[in-house]
Amino acid sequence: MHNMNQTVEFVHAAMSSVDASRPNEQEPLLRHSLASYATVAFSILVLYAVTSVVRQYARLRHVQGPPGAGVSKWWLVRTVYGGRQHLDFYDAFLKYGSLVRVGPNDLMTSDPELWKRMLGVRTTYKRSRWYDAMRLDPGKDNVLSVRDNELHSKLRAQMAAGYSGKEVDNFESKINENILRFMDLIDKYVSENTPFDFGLKAQYFTLDVISDLAFGEPFGDLASDSDVHEYIHTMEHNMPNVVLTAVLPWLLSLMSSPLFRSMLPSEKDAIGVGKTIGIAKKVVAERFGPEKKTQRDMLGSFIAHGLSQEEASSEILMQILAGSDTTATAIRGTFLHLITSPSVVATLRAEIEATKPSLPIITEAEAREMPYLAAVIKEG
Repeated sequence: MHNMNQTVEFVHAAMSSVDASRPNEQEPLLRHSLASYATVAFSILVLYAVTSVVRQYARLRHVQGPPGAGVSKWWLVRTVYGGRQHLDFYDAFLKYGSLVRVGPNDLMTSDPELWKRMLGVRTTYKRSRWYDAMRLDPGKDNVLSVRDNELHSKLRAQMAAGYSGKEVDNFESKINENILRFMDLIDKYVSENTPFDFGLKAQYFTLDVISDLAFGEPFGDLASDSDVHEYIHTMEHNMPNVVLTAVLPWLLSLMSSPLFRSMLPSEKDAIGVGKTIGIAKKVVAERFGPEKKTQRDMLGSFIAHGLSQEEASSEILMQILAGSDTTATAIRGTFLHLITSPSVVATLRAEIEATKPSLPIITEAEAREMPYLAAVIKEG
């Protein structure tokens, strides 16, 4: 019996020894298996990435472009973020022709006939994610950012009367009033023989005109000779980021997530784009509800043609933010070409003197009878 007990204890000890040794024997095998799985998974990911790059490159390989542009967006990102895109794009057209590949899935053209075909009313081209960056109020589309062609056409039709001025009271007189304020501001600096930034004052002018036409009251930049809501300063600071999100649309999705949403403009901001968003929403809200205000301005026209409160807010915001900058750029460019082309200035002055227009502001009807002035405006 004693021997039997010893035997049982020996067997139990031996089994315990074997069980204790199993983990040590299995650990290397487990590590080896995990390493193998990781290697296989990594290899599959690399193969997928390489295959995707090769397929993207091959699909547009017949279109020439800068080195590396067919496999990466690095050239495009560096160009648009570096502030030299107007020069780099021009050089690319000179080197590669009117159609240039600037990214794996990005083409750029300088052919006006192709522009007409792409942007025509019955175009079959679809808008890319580039347009998502034109959502000035994050998450809300406007006539510029909407990518659905049918919805885009519908919005344009609803807004046509407002943009043409047909349903805006005192359309021309409102513009004239702001022109007079602009002239008074320039005269103040000239009379004091004080240098000033004409480009900045031109943007004061366009912001006041568009805000006046949009909802019946100018921002007051000309009257105060200042960037009242610091919109211009904020846009100059943020424009490189806007351009970058147009090139890398996934950045916009990331920034719109709850984690980063606080970094984007908000209607609660005291200054800048956020402040402008707040003003637009406040003005639009006054046009809806039981005690709604009715006015024959551009906003009133949009609402009369069926835009909802949210749509009207987005469109008015786009009109102010996008319209003021592009118009100011056109004015600055036109005057730059004029002051550097004495013969053009002389011809333009001769036409104005021969027409004997109203002073101090030429009427629209008179301007339409001045072909050289029209040519200067179109080329500017």
